[in-house]
Amino acid sequence: WYQRRVHGIGRMRRVVIVAAKRTPIGKSMGVLSEVPAQKLASIAMAGTLNSIKFPAKDLDEVIFGNVISAGLGQHPVKQAALGAKIPETVNCMLVNRICGSGLISMIVGAQSIMTGYRNTVLCGGFESMSRVPHSVYIRKGMTGHSKLNDELIEGLTDAASGDIMGLCTERVAKRLNITREDMDNIAIRSYENSIKAKKDKHLEKEIVEVPIKGGVSKEDEEILKFDKEKMKKLKSAFMQNGTITAANASKISDGAQGILLMAEDVAKERNITPLARIVAFEEASTAPGDFTIGAIHAAQKCLKKADLTVKDICYNELNEAFSILPILGQKLMGLELDRINVFGGAVALGHPLGMSGARIVGRLINVLHAKGGKYGLAGICNGGGGGTAMIIERLQQRPQPIDFHL
Repeated sequence: WYQRRVHGIGRMRRVVIVAAKRTPIGKSMGVLSEVPAQKLASIAMAGTLNSIKFPAKDLDEVIFGNVISAGLGQHPVKQAALGAKIPETVNCMLVNRICGSGLISMIVGAQSIMTGYRNTVLCGGFESMSRVPHSVYIRKGMTGHSKLNDELIEGLTDAASGDIMGLCTERVAKRLNITREDMDNIAIRSYENSIKAKKDKHLEKEIVEVPIKGGVSKEDEEILKFDKEKMKKLKSAFMQNGTITAANASKISDGAQGILLMAEDVAKERNITPLARIVAFEEASTAPGDFTIGAIHAAQKCLKKADLTVKDICYNELNEAFSILPILGQKLMGLELDRINVFGGAVALGHPLGMSGARIVGRLINVLHAKGGKYGLAGICNGGGGGTAMIIERLQQRPQPIDFHL
């Protein structure tokens, strides 16, 4: 794919990932709820750069995803970059592709490097769902009562049908004969895998601590809430006798992820050891209500573009917006469950909307280095109907971590 010629440019450049760091993920109104979204992004940006001592002045661009930007002020990515001590001369961009925003930031960054437009791009995503505001339209003036809109609910609602995204997912589950037990089993596995990965000290390799009142946050908050027996007793959330509950779906949460991309030749010149190479990426569009299937379609297109098969992929990260995603990977792609989300997923961690697309790539790098796999696939669905996927190849060994404080 990278060897195809482009008019006026010549051969595509290879793109490598040289650093990846994220904040812990905080639960709704939890330990990170007092930290502004821009601050979370600043910490992820600085943590990613400092993990390999990369000079911020040498960045060409910062591209970060964010979904619900209401109340963040003008140019939140530039705010975050300045907070990370990135020079004001470095270009900044915000992208919004709903849940896929963090991964789209990487695709845009990779494309600019492939074509020679940029050499080094800091990508990622961020969201503080705890701090999303309510809004009211009164610009024309008002008499009497006015209604407040919850911008968080707006962001989680299918605009085409007016249905909450969980209800759309219930319809897909019914169509494919997916049961409540299937969903609960995936959720239990997500928590158990996350707990084991935390115990084995895999998760701490991804995280940079966040200063909070009275100390620091340095571990994912939702994992600590796991109650297996209670999970099985919960009522369904979106329809009577449905398959989705508050426990077996991803949680409203807060966090940020940074991913540093670089042209392979530039990494060699700088004597930087890459973590992974981007092999291929793709997107897919579906009917709005079938958004969960979008991740699968994008993954299938990505495999075709890379001239790989499911058997070539050692590990898969499918973002668990709902527990249906790993099930769809099994049913529609033939993926083996023990190759999906082996360190846990968004059901156990949380799903900060703008962060998750980049987080699953950071997690995939971690898994490939810990398990010794070669190729990994990351896939995520997005509201409105669609999905995004990326295949990466593990390179060399992970550099030793470097402690820093912003």
